[in-house]
Amino acid sequence: MKKPQMKDETRKKVDNFWYYYKFHVLIGAFLLFMAVVFIKDMLSKVDYDYNIAFVTDYMIADEDSQALQSYFEANAEDLNGDGEVHVQIQNYVLPAEDAQGYDPQMLAAGQTKMTVDLQEGTSMIFFISEQNYEKFKDADVFPEKLEDFTKMEDCAAYAEMGSPSSVKDLYVAMRSLEGTKMEKDEEMLSYYDACETLLNKFVSGGK
Repeated sequence: MKKPQMKDETRKKVDNFWYYYKFHVLIGAFLLFMAVVFIKDMLSKVDYDYNIAFVTDYMIADEDSQALQSYFEANAEDLNGDGEVHVQIQNYVLPAEDAQGYDPQMLAAGQTKMTVDLQEGTSMIFFISEQNYEKFKDADVFPEKLEDFTKMEDCAAYAEMGSPSSVKDLYVAMRSLEGTKMEKDEEMLSYYDACETLLNKFVSGGK
């Protein structure tokens, strides 16, 4: 006869606890969930050795981006010492105002991301379309003349990758660090040298 009474007392205790502490429990569960998500994200986050920028009038094809990434990862050095080489292809799409499907918000977003890249030195190798070169030629970060770039079609690796069509008309060059705080940063200079070596392989071929 005492069992139902014990169950009722237990239920009352649980109800009482939930009434006074439910928000504490919910907040604690939420914080635990966020901690698990954060840890999982950190463990799965890729630490890229190189970032390579493509400043284009339209998004380059996924298969071409993958081919480029695969080439660079096969020919680059492990800079962070984790035993793997990871290269991220950054595609900044900056279309002309008269381009089909022109979206001013997309253009603004692309320009903002590229500006941050240039300021932070995220990318040292830049593949760029002729139209976008004209937009940035006075920014003192690229060679003064388009002739000082190398045409994609003239790069040894371009044919090696099967001549991906969506990047056919691009030009490539190293960005300049002159006049920036990065030109005195040893870590940045080391990264720059590694990128220059990688680009030379891309242009001239060989390991």
